[in-house]
Amino acid sequence: MEKDVLKAVDPDILGLRHTMMAAAPGAVAGAIVGPATSEIFGLGLGGLATVGALFGGAAGILVGVIARDLLRQSTHHAEHRASWTTTLAAAFLIGGALLSGVFLELARREAIGMNGLLVLALLPPVAILVVSLAALAVGILRRRATARWTAVVLSVCACAAAFSRLLAELVPQVRAPDWAAMAQIPVWRMSVIQPALAIMIFIVVAGLLLSPAARRDFEDGSVTRGGRL
Repeated sequence: MEKDVLKAVDPDILGLRHTMMAAAPGAVAGAIVGPATSEIFGLGLGGLATVGALFGGAAGILVGVIARDLLRQSTHHAEHRASWTTTLAAAFLIGGALLSGVFLELARREAIGMNGLLVLALLPPVAILVVSLAALAVGILRRRATARWTAVVLSVCACAAAFSRLLAELVPQVRAPDWAAMAQIPVWRMSVIQPALAIMIFIVVAGLLLSPAARRDFEDGSVTRGGRL
């Protein structure tokens, strides 16, 4: 009979690994929110990506600390199938991964000149995002605490970044005298659709993973394996 190795998780603080895992998406989100804030308010300031990354990293850690109780819930070899909420959350993560690849391919096809190089530069981070979302989906289906916690933290950070980008696209155009004409431009419509879809996906993921049904999935069996993916 396989012996389960129990690994206690401190309920009050995050370990170094989880702290870094929370800081990373927070920093990325902050690097997006910073410049977007400048666009929204028409500040015209530079260097806000770096400042935003610093504050975003701290915010990500704060979100991780708030959600730390999720690290105490992890089931290994659950005796029942995952509920529809847990399964649907994993499906949305897979869908997010697929959409990331689709949007990158669409951008590559429409890119001209230097824009093509910018799209190629996005290939490695998008590939990392796709693999990460797929790994989180697998971890969630296997009822791993770290997968659920990471998905919630990532969802909060991603929503903040996507919402700021959505406002950065909408607010300046609404102020412009020819704002109605922008709705007819495919590139601008895509720049609005992408963050809107991201907000929808990650709100749904966080809501599903924090639902009572998902909580029962991760608590049933009460065997914690340190939240491994």
